[in-house]
Amino acid sequence: MFKKPSTKYFILSVLLWVIIDWGTAGGFKVNYFTKYGITLLLFYVIYPLTFTFLVFKAKLNQKALFVATFAAILIVEVIFTRNQLVMDFPICLLGIPLAVLIYLPLTYFPLWYVRGEMHKHKALIIFLIICELAIMFLTTFGNAS
Repeated sequence: MFKKPSTKYFILSVLLWVIIDWGTAGGFKVNYFTKYGITLLLFYVIYPLTFTFLVFKAKLNQKALFVATFAAILIVEVIFTRNQLVMDFPICLLGIPLAVLIYLPLTYFPLWYVRGEMHKHKALIIFLIICELAIMFLTTFGNAS
């Protein structure tokens, strides 16, 4: 359907952002979308647009993309969302690695899919999916207080 790799990457990134963010931050609650509406839409489009540019125009390699992903975590989680799990010591010692585990699929899964490299990263993909699912489960069913 979508022939250009950059278009495929962008579409997959947007879809992953919706699913991963809704599960890890919103606990799969519909009111998450009604509460944050347009802000979420901006994140769901701007991050994929930025990384589509970085991958296909700037042609960053995977290590440089990791650095860009880490920078994006800091920008999104510190500047925009003021996420206390990333900002406050000592909880940031757990929060930052968790944020990395959440953001890596947003950057790399679409890239590996578009490049036909999913099989090369199977063990890492399985590990990241298990981490995502665990975080989603805890967000959805954990203590809300």
